[in-house]
Amino acid sequence: MLTRLKNWLNNIPVADPINRQMAVLLQIILVGFIAVLLLAAGINVFLAETTSLQTILINTSIFVLGLTTLLFFLRRGYFYGITAIIISVFIFTQSYAILVTSLLEVQSTLTFYTLAILLAGLLINPRALWFVFTISMGLIIFGVTQEQDPALRLESVSVAGNFFLLNGLMSIFVSRFGVALRTALQNSLQRENELRNEIAVRKKIESHREKLIRELEANNAELERFTYTVSHDLRSPLVTIKGFLGMLQKGIEENQPERINDNIQRISNAADKMESMLAELLELSRVGRVLNTRVRVNIAEVTKEAIELLNAHIAGKNIQIKIADDLPIVFADYVRLREVMQNLIDNAIKYSGSHPNPVVEIGSKKLGEEVFIFVKDNGIGVARPYYKKIFGLFEKLDPNTDGTGIGLALVKRIIEWHGGKIWVESDGEGKGATFYFTIPENSKDEQSQ
Repeated sequence: MLTRLKNWLNNIPVADPINRQMAVLLQIILVGFIAVLLLAAGINVFLAETTSLQTILINTSIFVLGLTTLLFFLRRGYFYGITAIIISVFIFTQSYAILVTSLLEVQSTLTFYTLAILLAGLLINPRALWFVFTISMGLIIFGVTQEQDPALRLESVSVAGNFFLLNGLMSIFVSRFGVALRTALQNSLQRENELRNEIAVRKKIESHREKLIRELEANNAELERFTYTVSHDLRSPLVTIKGFLGMLQKGIEENQPERINDNIQRISNAADKMESMLAELLELSRVGRVLNTRVRVNIAEVTKEAIELLNAHIAGKNIQIKIADDLPIVFADYVRLREVMQNLIDNAIKYSGSHPNPVVEIGSKKLGEEVFIFVKDNGIGVARPYYKKIFGLFEKLDPNTDGTGIGLALVKRIIEWHGGKIWVESDGEGKGATFYFTIPENSKDEQSQ
């Protein structure tokens, strides 16, 4: 409850932070006046003998309505205007009383001038204080000159002197205090801003540290999986080579030329496969370390280049390639993005299966502010359990297809390095597959610098 009240009091649209604090102070004063008026009205209702209930309610309602109106506009940000109105009302009320009666009759209410001086000094500035003080003294002196009776004029001079002495001393104190108060508020707000900035910097550093820790843990886990996978899959060609070396030796001992040639060819194929796997592993490890200049990349252009590199493969399978006209432009590594498109299109071609009319579509979809680029085929499809698995190292849906099974892992690494994401969707086996990926506009800018 107290927190809500505090937030409500501080929620005043005044740009200057010091004036906003002063507006809060003035707001508290106005609310206090309203509370006192209501309390006084309630007491008068029970204690007053001569004053009618109607008179009490009318007078209270007028004052409360006036103060509420001032409070309303103050909470709309009219700080200086409302302060000037309140000071003017105090001065006008007191001056009117002096002019229609006499200074001696209203000397007990000269506190209206005092309140005006206090508000000017505390809420505005010392110049406003001395301006209000000068006007007050001028009107009091005018009230003295209006007194015709010499004895009463002498008393009026005494009243004016007391006002000048007391309010003059108070004005000196308030002018100094007002400056000191504003200076203290300014220093306090400056220190508060410094603390907020320091906290924000520390939170940012802590968030960055936690992010680095998470990335390190993820990299360590990936390295562990990578090491296991590489050691497992690279062992296969070595086992093949070792096995056929033994058979080759036996073929030489038995003088079987055909068997010797077959063994040599198998050994060569295994060595070629290992060389290809090592080359692609090296390429995978270079992602994120070897950087190219990041530029505005037209997806349509890199797609056409990728298709040119795969032209022989495409012609051999009589595959129809459809490229949408509305492909986006992204900020990315041109060479790496071409590798992404080449691998995704090559993957679609490999798994086109025995479809009589194989088609590969390249297009994009927009959802809100995010754009999804996709490569779609009508091939063998992907079963749901393999949605994530196919992006792993050496993972292949069909072991009889060409390649090492690193292509999609490389694509995933490149997309994630750009700060994007990649996934596959399929209606099931034999119903084709669609690979989607995104590259944010501000993707990994810091890594490219």
